[in-house]
Amino acid sequence: MTQLPGWLLKSLRSLLVSRSSLHHALLFSGSEGVGKEWLARSLAESLLCDLPGDHGIACGQCSGCRWMAQDSHPDFRLVRPSADDAVAEEGDAGTTRPAKASRDIRIEQIRGLAGFVEVASHRGGAKVILITPADAMNGPAANALLKTLEEPPPNTYFLLVTSRSNRLPATVRSRCRPVPVPIPPRTEALAWVVSQTRVDEERALQWLAFCGGAPRRAAELGSSDQAAVHRDLIEAFAASERDSLVSSTDRISAHEPRVWVPILHAWCVDLSRCVASVAPRYFPAEASRLESLAQRVDLEALLEFERWLQGLQRLISHPLNPRLVADDALSRYLTLFDRRSRVA
Repeated sequence: MTQLPGWLLKSLRSLLVSRSSLHHALLFSGSEGVGKEWLARSLAESLLCDLPGDHGIACGQCSGCRWMAQDSHPDFRLVRPSADDAVAEEGDAGTTRPAKASRDIRIEQIRGLAGFVEVASHRGGAKVILITPADAMNGPAANALLKTLEEPPPNTYFLLVTSRSNRLPATVRSRCRPVPVPIPPRTEALAWVVSQTRVDEERALQWLAFCGGAPRRAAELGSSDQAAVHRDLIEAFAASERDSLVSSTDRISAHEPRVWVPILHAWCVDLSRCVASVAPRYFPAEASRLESLAQRVDLEALLEFERWLQGLQRLISHPLNPRLVADDALSRYLTLFDRRSRVA
């Protein structure tokens, strides 16, 4: 298994110390990108390991660990939205076609665990079900899971992972032992991101700032082409002239709204902070440009635009026309500066 960073390893050891009395349902919660699913997966590996090592942590070498590494352990089930998985269904004449992707975890997926939960484990040990993100369960799915949580089979563990525990029904939360996964200290997070991405501390600090201090999310941003996309989008948002509307729309519409809407929202939050003479939170390296824009922006209109973006974020999982959404959002954004100009 991949070596856990210190802030997660400490939590894993704490959980395994009480393995004999470990609660059958654990709810891992914390900020997005802090490593909750990584911790839950590591716990599952340790529970299913044949020869756990120090502190009960998975050895990484036995047959159980090898099966987990290949996602083929017979006593492990992973439940997530079908949109995050490759799912196929039978089509006409015996052909297969992709099943309709969903951002929800549906009742059929939870009911599909019945056979796994009710029978004895294949290897005579524990059985583990990992549900991520647990808040993706729709109402019927959560209710179906609740019945199992109320009468858990012996030596069966449910590991639920969420960044929004308040979206889970109180009845589900009440039957789980909470496992909070906090943001690590900045020095520890910074050192880890630098070690993973091999960039300088200044760049790693910029990524950490945008990700709210969440190191895994920052490392993912820095170790993929997302970093270039992120920079390109910032340049588009920093342009506040209507002459740039077409070119900015071209740059933004090349990406799905789920990519750029959160970045634009964070940019506007920092713009609001600069209007109030407060240092930017998500883009500290862009302070001078944000402060310059803040002198021209209409604050009331900016706050209204932020509320509009929050509503848009609730829709970005639905099919949208990228060009139309980008054009609409940028037109509204540029209007923020037009209004201040007219008042002046």
